[in-house]
Amino acid sequence: MITVPKEDFNLIKEKIKEAPTFVFSVLDCIIKGTVRADSTNYESLLINTDSGLYYVTGQSSDELFLKNIVRVNEASVNQGKRFTLFSSEPTWNQAIEKCLEKKIRKIQRYGFSFDLMAYKNRKRSDISEFDVTNINQYLIDHCLEFDKKYYDEYWDSTDNFLQNGIGFCVKDGERVISEGVSIFKSKNYAEVDIITDSNYRGKGLANIVAEQFIDHCLSRNIQPRWDCDVDNVASINLGSKLGFINMKEYSVYIKI
Repeated sequence: MITVPKEDFNLIKEKIKEAPTFVFSVLDCIIKGTVRADSTNYESLLINTDSGLYYVTGQSSDELFLKNIVRVNEASVNQGKRFTLFSSEPTWNQAIEKCLEKKIRKIQRYGFSFDLMAYKNRKRSDISEFDVTNINQYLIDHCLEFDKKYYDEYWDSTDNFLQNGIGFCVKDGERVISEGVSIFKSKNYAEVDIITDSNYRGKGLANIVAEQFIDHCLSRNIQPRWDCDVDNVASINLGSKLGFINMKEYSVYIKI
């Protein structure tokens, strides 16, 4: 494997038509990460965040490249670090499952396309009775779930999130009861992560923060993204109501 220099990241973006949002976050240098390739031709690619999320794409038949992925997995185990590998191509799935065998477990997830007209034509939530606001440092310190540890893991720091991320919350008095934030964001995409206090579920709060998130994205010419596990029926149903359609299944491999 070779490490791709940052000055070639735009070349990599041109080669990749579709990928998880964190991949573009790395390529846009919004979060820290590394891009590795089989050669200077960049036929096989392994792109990762410093937090341990990996994505493979390109030519999957390079045995040496696959052996290097095994070494990366072994290093993460030895160092007690995260290893979560994303793959959206069947040939890569077969190669990963063969070379890593019993070292990983597989999770199936859906990625959705965003239908702007479906979103615009839907009935909007009534937010008049709720206190909806942008997430700031004070609200991170008094959050529901997305705390400093969350932003340190996915954004390198809370400062980076506050400078480059997107976040909204609903409050009941001073209490945060629902949050919707960009778990990842690039120049062109933003993937939303939502949590609602279990005592306030069923009131449409997730819908409210999602709308705020989507509206913000659209005002800045950013495409909102929605991903979830294939068995997360509530998320699938909410996403479909917000204009997220055409579910495409992909695989995520987590070290055992």
